[in-house]
Amino acid sequence: MAEEERMEHRKRHGRYGFIPAGLLIGLGVGILTSYTGSGVLIGLGFGFVATGLADALRKPPEEAARPQQGGMNVAMLLLGVFMIVIGIGIVWAPAALWPYAIAGFLILLGVWFLIRGFYRSP
Repeated sequence: MAEEERMEHRKRHGRYGFIPAGLLIGLGVGILTSYTGSGVLIGLGFGFVATGLADALRKPPEEAARPQQGGMNVAMLLLGVFMIVIGIGIVWAPAALWPYAIAGFLILLGVWFLIRGFYRSP
């Protein structure tokens, strides 16, 4: 019975190891390049993107014959891409651009929540 619980726990929570891995890799690269904050954001963003794509890319062998139910986690993908863009932008983009970029992202996120709500309502 303990083995089944362990497998269930791994199935639910195993994919989230990408987030701390990305964070640590980004921190290390950021320290080497003297852009610690940007490195952390970019690494964390890649961790979120990898977590969002994990269900779509990895199928356990016992589920290979069944159609995939989970798909991609779009919220994780959006959050990851946003963090990557913010991290790169801190280094390259002017500060006057950020209020517009953040506002645009929040508007798109709100529209996505509305669309998602319409598809999930009965």
